[in-house]
Amino acid sequence: MEKFAIFTDSSCNLSSEELDKYGIEPSLPMHVYIDGVEHLVDRDWTNFTPKEYYDIVRSSAKFSSSQVSAAEYEAAFRKALDEGRDILSLSCCNALSGSVLESIAAKEKLQAEFPDRKIYCVDSYNCCYSLAMILIEAAKKRDAGMSIDDVYAWVMEHRENFNEAGTVENLSYLRRAGRISASAAFFGGLLSVKPMIVYDETGHNVAVEKVRGRKASLIRSAEFVRDYADLDANNNVCIAHADCEDDAKTVAEAIQGFFPDKEIDFHFGVVNQGVGSPVGPGTIILAFYGDPKIRQLNK
Repeated sequence: MEKFAIFTDSSCNLSSEELDKYGIEPSLPMHVYIDGVEHLVDRDWTNFTPKEYYDIVRSSAKFSSSQVSAAEYEAAFRKALDEGRDILSLSCCNALSGSVLESIAAKEKLQAEFPDRKIYCVDSYNCCYSLAMILIEAAKKRDAGMSIDDVYAWVMEHRENFNEAGTVENLSYLRRAGRISASAAFFGGLLSVKPMIVYDETGHNVAVEKVRGRKASLIRSAEFVRDYADLDANNNVCIAHADCEDDAKTVAEAIQGFFPDKEIDFHFGVVNQGVGSPVGPGTIILAFYGDPKIRQLNK
C-alpha cells in the first residue's frame, strides 16, 4: 500500500531538499506582490537572496500577499489521489492565511470523485518553523507505520504544543500589514520598546510583553524557550531570522546557556518571503515543542 501523502504550503520554511528528505510533497506556493508584481514565495531563495529581499522590504516598496488557491490544491491533491494515496494536508494557520480554507474547498470538490480515499485538511495553528516541526513529526510517524487516521489524531492533539515566540525590530511593518492594530496602541510607538510576540490558541500573532532595547528582546526570546520548551520530549529549537543572522546566534547561545547539560539540536534559517514582508527585517522567530500555556499569555 502506498504511504499517504503529506501536503503543506510554502509558509513552512522548509527547503525543497528538506521536504524531499522527509517525504513531504513539494510545498504549494503562496504568492507575494512587490509593487504589484507577482512572485511565488520561494523557500529555496532562487528568486532573491535573503539580503536582496529584505533590502526591498526596507525600501518604500508596496507589499501584499495571497494564499494558495483551491485550484492549486485540487491539482496537487488529484495527482496523489490518482496514485491511490490518501492525503493529510497541514496548512498555515487560518489566523494568518486563508490557505487552509482553500484546501478544504479542494477536498470538498474531490471527495465525491474519490469516495474511497481519505483527505484530511488541517489548520495547523502554526506557521514558519513550528509548522515545519509538526510536518516532520507527522512524516516520521507515517514512515514508522502509523495510519493516516492516527497521525491526523496526533496532529490535532499536539498542534498547540508546537509554539513560536520572538520579537521584531520595530512595529512599522506589522502595522503596515494590518497585523497589530491593538498592539500598536499598547506599545505607543516608543522607538526603543521591543514587543515580545507569541501565538495565541489558534495562531494569531499577539504581543504579550514589552522590553526596552534590542539586546533585552533577544534574551527575553531565549527565556520563552527556557520557560515553556520541553526539550526532553523534543530537543529541536528552530530559529528563523529576517536578515539578522548574528542575532539568531546570540539567541541560540543564550538558550544553550540556560541548559548547559542539555544537547539541543538548533536549526537556523531565514524567515520566508511570505512571512518576512509583514514582520520586517530584524525579526527573530523561535520554534519549539512544549507547554501550550504560552499561547494564553495574552489572557
